[in-house]
Amino acid sequence: MLVNVHVKNFAIIDEADIDLSDNLNIFTGETGAGKSLLLGALNMALGGRTPKDIVSEAADFALSELTFVNVSGQVSEKLAEQGIDASDELVISKKLMNNGRSVVRVNGETVTAAFVKELASSLIDIYGQNENQLLYSTKRQLSIIDEYAGSDADLLKADIKRAYSEYKALKQEADSCIDDEKTRARRLELLKYEIDEIEAAALKDGEEEDLKERHKLLANVQLIEEGLDCAYDCINGEGRISDSLSQAVKALSRVAEFDEKLASIVEILSDADNCISDAMREISGYSDSLPDDRGEIREIEERLDLLSGLKAKYGNSIEEINRYYDEACLELQKLEDFEGYRAGLQKKLEDAVELLTKKSAKLTVLRKKSAEQLEKKISEALLELNFNQVVFKIEMTVKDGCHSDGADECSFMISLNPGEKVKPLSEIASGGELSRIMLGIKSVMAGRDAIGTLIFDEIDAGISGRTAQKVSEKLCKIANDHQVVCITHLPQIAAMADSHYEIRKDVENGRTITAISRLSEDNIKYELARLTGGAEITETVLTGAMEMKQLADRRKQEIRGK
Repeated sequence: MLVNVHVKNFAIIDEADIDLSDNLNIFTGETGAGKSLLLGALNMALGGRTPKDIVSEAADFALSELTFVNVSGQVSEKLAEQGIDASDELVISKKLMNNGRSVVRVNGETVTAAFVKELASSLIDIYGQNENQLLYSTKRQLSIIDEYAGSDADLLKADIKRAYSEYKALKQEADSCIDDEKTRARRLELLKYEIDEIEAAALKDGEEEDLKERHKLLANVQLIEEGLDCAYDCINGEGRISDSLSQAVKALSRVAEFDEKLASIVEILSDADNCISDAMREISGYSDSLPDDRGEIREIEERLDLLSGLKAKYGNSIEEINRYYDEACLELQKLEDFEGYRAGLQKKLEDAVELLTKKSAKLTVLRKKSAEQLEKKISEALLELNFNQVVFKIEMTVKDGCHSDGADECSFMISLNPGEKVKPLSEIASGGELSRIMLGIKSVMAGRDAIGTLIFDEIDAGISGRTAQKVSEKLCKIANDHQVVCITHLPQIAAMADSHYEIRKDVENGRTITAISRLSEDNIKYELARLTGGAEITETVLTGAMEMKQLADRRKQEIRGK
């Protein structure tokens, strides 16, 4: 559940801190007061793309921060995978700088926008005109049926997806079979040649790196010898370092008994003398170990040329060449017994189709059963939303062939007037009607998901009077099980609020700003009067607003069984 929204420097919202209740939260305000800005701020925090010019001109950044409590187990699991604890509350924030850079955090930990979007899908559903338009899509309609079917449908769809992947791989392999005998014979000959060539090379892992190191040594033997000779002469030549150190040790040893500090200097010089002696022995030993077989470098170069040629043909590394070799051997085996291989592949493909068909058929049965139940429940919900003569049907059909999401197609069909045939939703419903249909569907689905917060924008498009009253009652009913946030301009819907917020424009110090505040009981009647009567609010209008609120409160108690 969303308990707090904190917005700062977002367009003309200087700062807003909104505490939400756990049931029906209503936002109202004059046209252009900034209701869309509130939704924009929510979308920004939830990972949506936001233009950098949304940052207030007088600020360096914009901030949107959302606080949730009592998140679902699904959300907790996603957070745990990222090492984020949300046992008390979940705080999601996005800070957008005026240079376009942004920082997204969850409980103080920096995360990606993609992760927040994934979280948002389990925290909030936002319904506006764009979401309503998706309802015209038959794919979206099918997904609603699957959502209603629940975890059983999810498991079957996962099985079908795996079965389809296996089928697709086998189908591609079968399609790539070489049917022409002459082409097969040429391929066999080429494979044998390639396999023999790789086998003859007797490749070893890490061989190329070792050869390159050995080649570098052999190619520079003369330079190495010169360096060693020079170093040896510096140590052991005329004016030898070793002799000088020995003389220094002897000279100080004779006087070391007079001062302990001299003894420590003698020890340091003795260690240096020993190190010089060790270095001389190492130089001599290394010189003796240098190779003197100049023919070896030619052998290494020939071997490296061979490896380079194989890499050009079969892969960029010995590992890739060996992988190509394994694949070539497998293909050779198939071609040498082509009829047996093709018969086996065909059997596997038939088995894959049979398995996919069986799993798809199980999903079809489940979808049809769910569609029957959903059809009845949505019809009832639409009647409650003042679609008095509505006929709602869900038509299910089966597609030919194999598919990754099952074999079904569906179409939501509707007739809004007596005597009219049912037709696809996209051909019948207007924008306002579509909003109510989506509300009806959501009211049916509300008890079957774990999403805590539902946000409705423009749910009142194209409605008024009795229909608006019905919509308000439906929102109230949904708010029994879910937190609901609704932006509206209709008094009938606003009167049903458990918490009522006003969005308004003010002018401060020559600047226009948007302010958002929760209304007191006293101020609610004035806002309802404004929504009802317009600019001039008379005592009669105020009295009507108070009566509307009282009637809404009584109806709310009836709906919630209080």
